[in-house]
Amino acid sequence: MRVAVVGAGIAGTLTSHYLFEHGCNVTVFDRASAPASNSSRANGGQLSYSFCDAMADPQILRKLPSIMLRQDPAFQIRPSLRREFLGWGMSFLQQCTTERRDKNTNALLSLSKRSAELMQDLSRNFGDENAIERAGKLVLLNTNPDAELQRRVSLKNRQGFDVQILNTEAALELEPSIEQFRDLPAAAIYSPDDEVGNAHTFIGCMARSLQAKGVVFCFDQEILSIHKSSSGQQRVRTSDSESDFDAIVVATGNDLSLLSKLGLRLPILPMSGYSWSFPAKDSSPSVSITALAQRIVFSRFDDIVRVAGFADVNLKESEIARRADLLKEIASSIAPHAANYDAAVEAPWHGIRAMTPNSTPIVGATKQPSIYVNLGHGMLGWTLGAATSELVAKAVIQN
Repeated sequence: MRVAVVGAGIAGTLTSHYLFEHGCNVTVFDRASAPASNSSRANGGQLSYSFCDAMADPQILRKLPSIMLRQDPAFQIRPSLRREFLGWGMSFLQQCTTERRDKNTNALLSLSKRSAELMQDLSRNFGDENAIERAGKLVLLNTNPDAELQRRVSLKNRQGFDVQILNTEAALELEPSIEQFRDLPAAAIYSPDDEVGNAHTFIGCMARSLQAKGVVFCFDQEILSIHKSSSGQQRVRTSDSESDFDAIVVATGNDLSLLSKLGLRLPILPMSGYSWSFPAKDSSPSVSITALAQRIVFSRFDDIVRVAGFADVNLKESEIARRADLLKEIASSIAPHAANYDAAVEAPWHGIRAMTPNSTPIVGATKQPSIYVNLGHGMLGWTLGAATSELVAKAVIQN
């Protein structure tokens, strides 16, 4: 079976791996010059298997006025009258009930549990260079956990996740570096099984391994069109070639232009995030940290500390650079000793997350014959990519 995968990021490369495992002849197309060059290149690095709650939540409704007025540093939204923006927003608001939040979160946790199992296997098979480290994750809270938070933690425990609520003393014993944070947390949520890893390095090594096995990667290739050939297959035309395939998997993240040409409309909204990579210090945390109030994460790997955060929609180019600078400013203010902020390893990264209203990815067949998608992971592409890629590969094979 000949299958084309469009996109060589986390989802696309993992999809090509599972298709190859099923015996498919796989060709991967990407307009970038190397794998994992866009949204995967410098993400937060956290594999948050036990902390993948749906964004649509009753609590966010209370924050909505300040978010829309752009008074919340963690969320910036420039409203729009475009149909896509308004439709997505209405669908998001409909998901902001306790019942739907729990349903969506349970779906994400099921995917993450499978993804954790698959990543263990992948990290063993793709070299020490790409080792995934079980660093654990500590979510810092500026207030004591209420009954609702305790209920949600209990829900995760019942599903087999090891999630613990710690008081300040226990959090300090686990990760002494947080004593140097500007404000000590009132409490924390700890998940010892969560991991960190450099997605760009991991996916790059996986792509090289797949190439050596016979998977074809076509970089610097813009797909001009997809249409049915006389043989009934899907013909992919690029600036350099035309080829026929039995099936096509679209894993292009935020770029929906190809699907639009095929008459497919998906409820996906582009959401910006940012990161910096700084040299680690002796005082840098070893546990992966999330400062929940500021929506900023600190992940340590490869002798760097990756600082990432924020969720922005529809900002202007001039605003994006300022947002990255603000991320660095807030991070260095709340955690001044977590990294060497004066010596950034590279320029700040701006990535686009493809967000669905209910936070769950869109995976599987479409209404167009032989066209499949692996999209809509939002902030959880690194966490959920293995599970969704296995799912879409199975869907291709079974059809």
